[in-house]
Amino acid sequence: MNHITKLEPHGEWSQEQRKQFHVAFNHWLSISSEHDYLRLMSLREQVAPGEVCSVIKLVRSSFARPDLSASLPASLIQLMQERNLLQASFAVTSAAG
Repeated sequence: MNHITKLEPHGEWSQEQRKQFHVAFNHWLSISSEHDYLRLMSLREQVAPGEVCSVIKLVRSSFARPDLSASLPASLIQLMQERNLLQASFAVTSAAG
C-alpha cells in the first residue's frame, strides 16, 4: 500500500485522504458486525439527528467531542489504524472510553 498521510481529526483533509478513508470505511462496512454498525448509526443520530451526515463528518465530530469519541466502534478505529489513517493518540483516546 502507498504511504498514507495520517488524517487529522481537525483541519481539512485532502481529496486523496478522503478517498483513502472511504475505501477503508467501505471495507469496514463489509466486515463489521451488526452490533458495530448499529453503534455507528446510533452515534450518527447523536452527531446529526434527523440529518444526512457524511461518514467523515461523523468520525471528525466524534474525535472532536470527548463525550462521543468512545462511541466509535473499536473495529473501525482498529481498521483505520491498520491502514495508517489515524494518529495513534486519537485512536487510543477514543478506544479507551
